[in-house]
Amino acid sequence: MDTGNDWRLFVYRLPTNPSSAQVAIWRDLRRLGALPLQQSCVALPDRAALNERLDAIAARITDLGGTPHVFRLTDLPETQAAALRQSGSDLRAQEYAEIVEECRAKFIREVEVELFRDNLTAAEAEELEADLDKIRAWFGRVRARDWFAAPNRPEVEEAIVECEARLDDFTTRVFERESADGPSLEAPLDLHWGETAAGDVIPLGSDRPTRRRQPADGRSA
Repeated sequence: MDTGNDWRLFVYRLPTNPSSAQVAIWRDLRRLGALPLQQSCVALPDRAALNERLDAIAARITDLGGTPHVFRLTDLPETQAAALRQSGSDLRAQEYAEIVEECRAKFIREVEVELFRDNLTAAEAEELEADLDKIRAWFGRVRARDWFAAPNRPEVEEAIVECEARLDDFTTRVFERESADGPSLEAPLDLHWGETAAGDVIPLGSDRPTRRRQPADGRSA
């Protein structure tokens, strides 16, 4: 964990038009993990690897007709340095939380939906694998700019492991299905989530249907 009190303050100006130049620099600084302080003003820890990339961004700003300024903030008071470190950690924690949501609210649910639809095809397995690769790459980018070890990083690692287990299970089911019956050429079931063609209900987190409860008069609930 970085506990240094040396930072760099990066202030820049860009022409108003084209706006695409401002967006491009904003994206570059975001990817670098710069801590925004106010418009066109960011702070970064004073590290050789970061400084080299910041110099490249400064050169790009100059090429775009703008003006970059870099100020070294040496040996900041601990209270100020701690506030910057906390702000940087908070930003990464927010990004980690979004990755966890992507894993559990989207990827894992998508696997459950495809199991529910009986869409056990190699194409679907490949699509899910591509989605998980994107999540891993996203995590790698955030981790690379997590200078101060945000506390919820382990939660992301656990969520990705869970996604990997769900994907392995899905892929195994596809293999077993195709080994027994050959590749499926039929469209997956077109059903509302939670209901099968037989009137069953599949609870979230399970691919086994449970019979819908019937009222006393025999009509569907």
